[in-house]
Amino acid sequence: MNMQQMEQMGQFRITVWEEENFQGKRCEFMLECQNIMERGFRKIRSIKVENGAWVGYEYPEFQGQQFILEKGDYPHYEAWSGNSSYRTEHMLSFRPIKCASHSDSKVTLYECEDFQGHKFEICDDYPSLQAMGWCNKEVPSIKINSG
Repeated sequence: MNMQQMEQMGQFRITVWEEENFQGKRCEFMLECQNIMERGFRKIRSIKVENGAWVGYEYPEFQGQQFILEKGDYPHYEAWSGNSSYRTEHMLSFRPIKCASHSDSKVTLYECEDFQGHKFEICDDYPSLQAMGWCNKEVPSIKINSG
């Protein structure tokens, strides 16, 4: 089954509200939304994910901090930002996470911010980056090449 067939069968479904605790203006989506403000919303403050996994973004056009949204209720921003040290009280764009073929996945890790310094390319699952030669305890920047 290809991604278009999955979307047509309702594999992805999210409902968003403009206010916390599922109050105010609401809208249901089965496809991405690049800018919720173009739909007459000021912001998104609560969410229900009914099908599929989604990623929400702090700013329009899939920019800013990202938050992974799995099936469930998110009555306010703490529910999606969790224990993150970076919190935002709203989302302005979101899209479904479309799983790719694992064999096509390729990621490049960088030693420094802005894709600078030594890089390390991975194409498989690794339970420990240090065990495979990555010396840092952090990954300052990462580029998803495919998958």
